[in-house]
Amino acid sequence: MLIFADETYALKTMKQTIRLLFLTVLLLTGIQVPIVATTPTPTVDSLYTTLDSLLDHQSTIIEEKKQHIRTYQEGLKQLHLTPEQRFHVNNQLYDEYLAFNFDSALYYIRQNVEGPQMLHHPDSIAASMIRMAHILAVSGLFDKASQMLQRIPLRQLSVDNQVAYYNQCAELSLYRSEMAEHSPFYQDYMDSLLHHRDQILQLAPRGSYDDVFNRATQLGERGKIDEGIRLLEDLLRRYRQGDRHYSIITSTLAYFYAKKKVPEQQEYYYLLSAISDVRGAILENNSLRELACILMERGDFERAYAYLLAASKDAQLYGSRLRSMQTARLSPLITQAYDLQREQAQRRTSILLTVLSVITLLLLVTIIYTLSLIKKRRIANERISKMNEELMRHNQEIQSMNTQMKESNRIKDEYIGRFLELSSNLIERGEERNRQLNRLARDRKLEELYAQLKSATFTNEGVRLFYQNFDTAFLNIYPDFITEINKLMLPGEQFDMGDRSDRLTTELRVLALIRLNITDNQKIADILRSSLSTIYTYRSKLKARALAKDRFEDDVRMISTY
Repeated sequence: MLIFADETYALKTMKQTIRLLFLTVLLLTGIQVPIVATTPTPTVDSLYTTLDSLLDHQSTIIEEKKQHIRTYQEGLKQLHLTPEQRFHVNNQLYDEYLAFNFDSALYYIRQNVEGPQMLHHPDSIAASMIRMAHILAVSGLFDKASQMLQRIPLRQLSVDNQVAYYNQCAELSLYRSEMAEHSPFYQDYMDSLLHHRDQILQLAPRGSYDDVFNRATQLGERGKIDEGIRLLEDLLRRYRQGDRHYSIITSTLAYFYAKKKVPEQQEYYYLLSAISDVRGAILENNSLRELACILMERGDFERAYAYLLAASKDAQLYGSRLRSMQTARLSPLITQAYDLQREQAQRRTSILLTVLSVITLLLLVTIIYTLSLIKKRRIANERISKMNEELMRHNQEIQSMNTQMKESNRIKDEYIGRFLELSSNLIERGEERNRQLNRLARDRKLEELYAQLKSATFTNEGVRLFYQNFDTAFLNIYPDFITEINKLMLPGEQFDMGDRSDRLTTELRVLALIRLNITDNQKIADILRSSLSTIYTYRSKLKARALAKDRFEDDVRMISTY
């Protein structure tokens, strides 16, 4: 009967062990949340699309994570665990809650540190104390974490736990440096961080995650950024999105590319890290907040604000005071910038409405003035008609007036035709440019849209067309204009146009406008898009080169069209 009882107990223990192993496998392999089965692409736009889609489904991802843990915990309630088994289960539940919920992770690891389960296994107890120090540091309880690490008998630890110990010391220095940034204590924490990483490299197995990661970060911090990046990119191939190691490696790569001043790659890897955090329900994260900073500097305040809210929500759900403080420090800057952008947009709208109102008023005044001129011209024509008999006695005067009228009509016909052609071309170009800008805006190609808006090519092309039409029209009316101008100049001061006889120089355009009775310097400067002082200088130099300086411009106005 005694033997039978022992066999029954052994069989029962074996069944419990099998069920425990089954639940452990479920716990370790069940957290793959297939919300959006995508492969990261090298384009930043597609990564933003993936991240936004995952954030839209984040509540579902978090709920599935919670449900998975609940399923595991319900299964454990049906088992009668030995102290050793309970100890290992607490460690596994701690790992599940590590980047998901601070309070739960602290609860399970504290049971191992303060409970009696493993009193005869000091190395295991030390491992739990290291884990507890980690969760305290993540929460911002730096002093508590430091006190926990000081209680650990370092010399009695196995090599693996010594590596874990120095990893936690390095991590604590890193978190303290983040909080002490821009303070006199920042470099002290960074020196401590590098010191602990050196100790890790002396102990960690060659090629392990701890070895490669710490070797890469040491190289990067000591100026060998390219070597560090190369090691991290090779290490990244071992992991997939949703894994906490993947998120840490990509976030570190982004940090190194920021130090290297390659903002495109910095943004790319922060996106990969943020996508991994959301996909793996990792609420203790940093990348969303860093992306908010990048977007704020770029001026995309709306998306920056959305990512900052998501980061703040993650920090609150996780319960990390450290991440909450970092997010709270950034929040007023983005909110202020967002409000400023809205105020500027409203101000621009008000200015635009005011300008449109002024233009409308000027157009109305112009129409009224034109109608008045038409009426006056009609009256003048009636008077001319009545004075025909008297004008017949002044034949020579009439011939002179006819010549002037023919010249005026020719100028009018030529310039009206050119004006209509130029206006049509500019309208077509303006419509094409609007279509192009609309396409860029629709496709959210903001950088290309900004480049197009900033470019002066469209304006320069319009100016070129204006000069081309002006020169052609003027030379059609005054084909011998350059020749006649050269007759008025001193020997050796004539204009030599060479093969460009169909185009005018800026000096000749000034003279052309004077021939058209446009003599006001300001008007000439406006038409030729030059400064007032430049036009004044041109006129002074042209007079200095003329044969008859005092009546030079009067002679220019006398040049005939024929």
